[in-house]
Amino acid sequence: MKKFGRTIWIGVLAGLAFLGACATHKGLTKAERDNLVKERDSIQEILSRREGACVYGSPEVIQAFGAETQRLRHQLDSINKRLGEDEPK
Repeated sequence: MKKFGRTIWIGVLAGLAFLGACATHKGLTKAERDNLVKERDSIQEILSRREGACVYGSPEVIQAFGAETQRLRHQLDSINKRLGEDEPK
């Protein structure tokens, strides 16, 4: 009887954990998803133009150009991650 009670208790806790996970999932709305896709496309376009660009100027200008490119890549990665997490599995 003790083993049966423990099995029931574990089942109840697992069920509550499952319900809690389902209830707290917050996906993207269609409008948010569309905005993220547009932003991702514009960032990809900017990065494709920056890849072949020749940068002239002081070391600070070149460093700023590289830093901005790196920031755009990180932003693109975070957008792709948010869009990937929202897809149903």
